[in-house]
Amino acid sequence: MLAKKDNINLFSNSVKTSVINIVKEEVLENQNKGLLKKNKEKKGVILIKSTKRNVFCTLLDIDEKKVKTSCSLRVPAYENEYNERENLYTRGLLLGNLFGDKAIKLGYTEFTIYLGSGINKGRRGVVRGLSKKGIKITFLHLGTRYPHNGCRPVKVRRKKFRTKPKISR
Repeated sequence: MLAKKDNINLFSNSVKTSVINIVKEEVLENQNKGLLKKNKEKKGVILIKSTKRNVFCTLLDIDEKKVKTSCSLRVPAYENEYNERENLYTRGLLLGNLFGDKAIKLGYTEFTIYLGSGINKGRRGVVRGLSKKGIKITFLHLGTRYPHNGCRPVKVRRKKFRTKPKISR
């Protein structure tokens, strides 16, 4: 009977050590998961300001509240083969691609985009170019509101026509 108790004790010690090893491994895995969670994705704000013939983009960091990089429509090279009129939408696509590359190199993955002053087809191209790069856009805010059809315009007052000629003396 004593031999049986010793066998049970030996068995339980080996079980204890194996359980302790398993618990240690789980603790290490949980610590590694915690370390992976600490590496957050960088978030930034893109401000897009558009004028009649140009679009300006600036990238702000949310944590540091500083300007990281900026760019405009004139920066990417654009070949005008057939001497056609400058197309702001295609220039905006080029700017979006270039700006997306810059942001990816800096390590940003998520963006909120603020479309500031001015109505321009180029700003739509910039947003399209950024989305084609695979950048996650979390929020898109329109600064300048413009009507799709709009309110009914004010009734214009008609001017009275003179039927009699004015006689000058």
